[in-house]
Amino acid sequence: MTTTAPLTSRADHRISAADAADMVARHREGVLPELAVFDVRDPARYAAAHVEGALHLTEAGFLTVARSLPKTTPVLVYCYHGNASKTYAQMFADFRYPEVYSVDGGYEVFAAAIAAQAAGQKLPAGPRKPGPELAAFLARHRFDPFDLDAPREHGLTPLMRAALEGDADIVGDLLTLRVSVARRNMDGNNALWLACVAGKAEIVRQLVAAGIDVDNRNDMGATCLMYAASAGKPGMVALLLECGADPQIPNFDDARAVDLAATRECLELLRHTLRPAASAH
Repeated sequence: MTTTAPLTSRADHRISAADAADMVARHREGVLPELAVFDVRDPARYAAAHVEGALHLTEAGFLTVARSLPKTTPVLVYCYHGNASKTYAQMFADFRYPEVYSVDGGYEVFAAAIAAQAAGQKLPAGPRKPGPELAAFLARHRFDPFDLDAPREHGLTPLMRAALEGDADIVGDLLTLRVSVARRNMDGNNALWLACVAGKAEIVRQLVAAGIDVDNRNDMGATCLMYAASAGKPGMVALLLECGADPQIPNFDDARAVDLAATRECLELLRHTLRPAASAH
């Protein structure tokens, strides 16, 4: 997920408005199969305006919801300013919902983040007609040639699929057509993660040059740097650090990339980057 302060934390049951808006967007696109959004403000405020799809929730109605909502469903709760929603989030957590968040900032901030997310996903003006090779790629994977950001299986967009296949030419064609580098799949990973899986340095550089979030945290709080370290890919670790990846970001278990390093080479690369921060204390 994103690294805007405060960081989204599964342990603390809180989420930034931007990350919550991203979950809503992925759910509306069908990338995130399940999501429940609850508004715990007073009925009048809810009736006046609320997030599309959000259900009104009160303490009196909580048990009914908790008994019927599948435990596998991620839950977002918002209120006026992000205070009362924390109480409700804890209530869901007490009922053993593993993924429940109180939205920081409350309704106004959340609604603004959803609007900004939607605006950022609008197709840019200008022609987006794919060339023959890209058209063949799209057809092979049954992507929509008229919407180059539309996801398919596992929430993968054409850019993500091309990155996973290690096809730098197709990635380049898609970036030339100004596809979004902000899209995330059903696990919350962006195309950079998939380029790291493929081990393609050229594609990593292409995506970074296009402005992709190097420190995107997925739905488990993991970054690309954490993946590369845990997969024992020292070349990729070095490249991500060169591209500005932050080695001190924690995942939801409070582990950093250095804690997940699977090889001595990865560990040494990450120890070196953390040494200045440690000596400052």
